[in-house]
Amino acid sequence: MQNVQEHLLTMEQHNVPQISATTEQQNVLEYLTTMEQQNVLEHLTTMEQEDDSDHEMLEPRADPWKIKKQLQDFDLKYRLLVLKRQAERHVLPVLQGSREQIDNGCEVDIWDVDTKTKHSLLFQKRSKSYVFTGNWKEDFAKRRDLKLYDTVGLYWDTSNKRFNFSVLLKNRRYRV
Repeated sequence: MQNVQEHLLTMEQHNVPQISATTEQQNVLEYLTTMEQQNVLEHLTTMEQEDDSDHEMLEPRADPWKIKKQLQDFDLKYRLLVLKRQAERHVLPVLQGSREQIDNGCEVDIWDVDTKTKHSLLFQKRSKSYVFTGNWKEDFAKRRDLKLYDTVGLYWDTSNKRFNFSVLLKNRRYRV
């Protein structure tokens, strides 16, 4: 932008006659000005990164929460319902139980990363979906004061051989 302004000032100093620009010319000038501003910002960002060369550049981490669930009334009153597709991708492959054991209920360890507490739930198939049941209502819904539309997350922790649980988002609308 400064180059454009300098150019216009130079034109005035040398008594170059002003020509009225067409709309297309004005659009081109605005585009070039915008591009020049973006180039300056990119250059400044690059310089800042070079100045911070002592600091290690960290790669953004992938979101670990493979199962995310916005809680419904059913989840708060009875058990945590997990969609069939999510269960087949993220739960069944890590469980050691047979299909029959899972149908009847397979015990799984759950680590609440927010409160640093360990719990045990049953994972089982119910009609066309899967659920975490057992002490779900007491150990999670009540203890964590979960409300309608809160969002929780789960993922398998391979190094500790358990599921990690967290409340990812509290819905403010249903808070007293």
